[in-house]
Amino acid sequence: RNIHSSFQKLRDRAEKMAERSKENATDLLMFGRELSTLGSDASPLPSLASSLSTWGTLRQSLKSLSVEFAVLSDKASQQGRREEDDVVEKLSLFLDLLQSYSDLCERHEKGVLHEHQKALHKYGILKRQMMSATVQSKEQVSVEQLESRIVQQESAIQTMELRNYFSLFCLHQETQLIFTYLPITSHILGAFVNSQVQGHREMGEVWNELQPKLGCLFGGKNGLKPPV
Repeated sequence: RNIHSSFQKLRDRAEKMAERSKENATDLLMFGRELSTLGSDASPLPSLASSLSTWGTLRQSLKSLSVEFAVLSDKASQQGRREEDDVVEKLSLFLDLLQSYSDLCERHEKGVLHEHQKALHKYGILKRQMMSATVQSKEQVSVEQLESRIVQQESAIQTMELRNYFSLFCLHQETQLIFTYLPITSHILGAFVNSQVQGHREMGEVWNELQPKLGCLFGGKNGLKPPV
């Protein structure tokens, strides 16, 4: 149950991270589109500002830079898909396996094992009634009825024991299966780390290519800080 709970939380967090990557992709794309909208604005400048303003040149630069944000959006979207395919999906599959195992344990405890215990309890009551009837020398018919019921209950107990043994065998097989697949955790974690490394590297390359292009927005020494 502890393993199931932990994997469920891991899957939920991985889902949220993948969703954030997709949301980041959407935000970057919309950011670029707004830059393109600004750059495409052909409204004439006010006469009072036209002589000093560089807005006409600046908005052309904004439109060209908007393409870079589409590239960034694509990289973020790719990272989100990797996280879904390589991390979330695999965690979900293993979580389904754990859930099946948990359901099997619950059925054994509440079903087969419980019925077996009830059958044993009833058998004990019948045996005590038989002993009491024998000691008190009750009618032969009553004793024979008790004997018949005891035989029936013994047969029921044997059936329950066979079901219990088979249920335990299934649990044993499922337990082995779970622990056989538990090492998949390392592969999932590796896929998650690799996705993060690849995503940050690819986006970092685009950001680094974008930074020198910002010079067209300012001209000369404009206070643009170099990368640290």
